[in-house]
Order: sequence, then C-alpha cells, then structure tokens
Amino acid sequence: MTRSREDPPHRAWLEVDLAALSRNARRVAKHAAPARFVPMVKADAYGLGAIEVARALNRLEPYAFGVATPPEGAELRRGGIERRIIVFAPSATAETSQLLDARLESAALSLASLAKLEAGARAASTRIPVHLEVDTGMGRVGLPAAEAAAWTPRVASILSRGGVTLASVYTHFHSAGTDPAATSLQLTRLRRAASILREAGVEIPFLHAANSDAVMRDPQYHLGLVRPGIYLYGGRRGTGGPAGGLSGAAGGLSGAAGGLAGTAGALEDPERAARVRARVLEVRDLAPGSTVSYGATYTTKRAERLATLGIGYADGLPWRLSNRGRAIIRGIRVPIRGGVCMDVTAVDVSGVPGVEAADVATLLGRDGGEEIALAEFAETAGTIEYEVLTAIGRRLPRHYVGGPPDAADGSR
Repeated sequence: MTRSREDPPHRAWLEVDLAALSRNARRVAKHAAPARFVPMVKADAYGLGAIEVARALNRLEPYAFGVATPPEGAELRRGGIERRIIVFAPSATAETSQLLDARLESAALSLASLAKLEAGARAASTRIPVHLEVDTGMGRVGLPAAEAAAWTPRVASILSRGGVTLASVYTHFHSAGTDPAATSLQLTRLRRAASILREAGVEIPFLHAANSDAVMRDPQYHLGLVRPGIYLYGGRRGTGGPAGGLSGAAGGLSGAAGGLAGTAGALEDPERAARVRARVLEVRDLAPGSTVSYGATYTTKRAERLATLGIGYADGLPWRLSNRGRAIIRGIRVPIRGGVCMDVTAVDVSGVPGVEAADVATLLGRDGGEEIALAEFAETAGTIEYEVLTAIGRRLPRHYVGGPPDAADGSR
C-alpha cells in the first residue's frame, strides 16, 4: 500500500483524528453521566494541539477544560475558547493578573496559594473561582486530608474575605489503574475532608477525583466531575511506570483491558486518535558487512535494502527505538536498523517490494492490515503512553482529519 498520494507533502507529520477523539469524549461523557466532564488539554492536548482539540470537544459542551499553566489557558482564550478553563498546576510565583486577564480559574494547592489568590483578586476588585486540592496519597501538592480538621477553619476564613469563590474540591488518584484498594481509600479520605468542610459551613459545588483510569474502572469515582486525559487521545494506561514494567509483555495491555471489560459498566477501549507518519527520503542497497548509523551498532549480515526515513529523535521518535523499533511501509512491518538519529532513521525494507523515495512509513498507528498501537510503541521504547504523545516534537506539523471543516482540513 503506497500512501504518498493521499498524504500531506511533509517529511514527517502527526496525523490527528478529531472525529475519533470526539467519539472518545462522547463515550466518557455518556459513561460518567450525570457527572460533567473536564477534558484535560494540558501540554498542548498531550501533544495533539490544544486549540484544535478544544474546538472539536467544545461542541460536546464540557463543564470546563483543564490545563496546567496560565499560559496554556491564555492560548485557548486566544484560540476562541470561551468555556471555563481550570489551571491545575499554577506556579507559586504566578501573578494573579495572569489568571484575571485570561479569565481563568485556578487550583489552590496550599493555604498559602489560596490566600495569595484571594488577596490578588480582592485587590483587583474581582473574584477568582478556585478548586481546592486535597492530598489523599499522591504526596505532591494539596492540603493533607488527614489534617482537614486543622486547616478547614483557615480555608473558611479565606473564603469569607470575598476574593475567591470555591468552585470544587478534588484530589488526584495515584494508582487508579492498578490498585483498587488504594484508590478506594483515597476516595474515602477525600469524602471525609469534604464532610469536615461542609460541617464548617463551606459549600462545595463539585467533588471530583477521576482520571481516565478511574472513569474506566468504577462509577463510584465519578462524583460530580471527571477529568479524562489519555483516554481521549487513544490511550488506556494511566499508571506511572513503563508499560513493560507493569504488564510484562505487549499482550499485557490487552489482558488488562480484557479485565476491565469484565468489570460491570466498564468503559470500552478508546479509538486511536494519533498517527505518526514519515516519508522515505532515499532507498539504498548495502552489501553484507556494511555498518549503519552512528556508533555502527548494526552490521548487515547479508545484502540488505534500507530506506532512510525523514524522522528522528528531534521529532519525538525515541532514541531507545534504535535496533528495536518498527515502522510500517506498504502495509508491512519493517525493523529499525542502527541508531535513531536526530533527523533521520533507517529501516530494513528488504522484504517490501517496490519501496521508493516519497513513500510513507507509519511509526505510530495503522497502515493497511498492520498497526503499531500506542501501548506497543510505549513498551518498546520503555516509557509510558503519555510521554510518547507529549514528546512528539513541534517540528512535526499537526495534520487534522475527521473533524468539522473549520478545524480538520489543515496542518500547523
């Protein structure tokens, strides 16, 4: 299968299927109802393009969009997104004016940050909606759940000053995909902290905790809001370690997914939303004993035909795929030979007839009857699905397909 005629004229690109992404979001919204959903579009929508993704998902009327930093939120505003935007990882030195200028809501990660937000908003004669994080076991940020009785009076006092309004109370699960007992304990801790706040007269519009793993696994975690991330972009694995270290094999993910599918009311697998393509720059025949790439880490054992692809680690193709990764050309899997370079990568096309310059190789995604899934890619590279997507470099144009006319028929 030759793809060169139907694809954009780039050396390499990231193809984003907005229709598949929107269908994934619809599944989450339907599955979690009556809870509202907050699509996480931080880190440029996990590398897929925050503005384009948010425009596509905005049609589904999410409660809000989630970002990590004020500049990410401001970018969405400049892109025409008028819905609520929640900043979940504001800097301790961030100026309240950044939030106010872009009409952003902010997480409060400590008593000090809550007080700073309140004072800054009151000085500007306005109010900022805040989302209070409770640390139930992640150990990063947030008010410690075990000390809720001690910090609740201080929270109530700050709220009474008028510079902030409490929009929600939330937590982060650390092992929702692998440890149901720990996740249930975290939920119990969040509920207890919320109960103490309510007993002190603090009104909590929404309580939330569920990331993609929690949304998929158990309705008890849905609460008032859910915060899907990796699921929207075609991934399932939300745990913190490399795929191989968690499942033991590429088939481990499908086995885990099968386990989830057996759970009552579990969410079905997401559709693939991202594909990485690269063009063949040159095809050359090498004699037996020829060396390939930096370090000469591969030596041909016979006469081999290699195709040089216009993609390298500067584009987000991990160096760890050297001599172990795969690509698909004309519907056939081919191995990477030698080291992945900054700009190019060689693959062995000896078994693929007719490969020529300008043919298209698929590094992530489907071509014909073959597919390199996100989970497989991550395991082969010894990393997690999140890193695979967010590491795709800005040098690769994003090519949008499958979406509404104003969002899907161009590249950037």
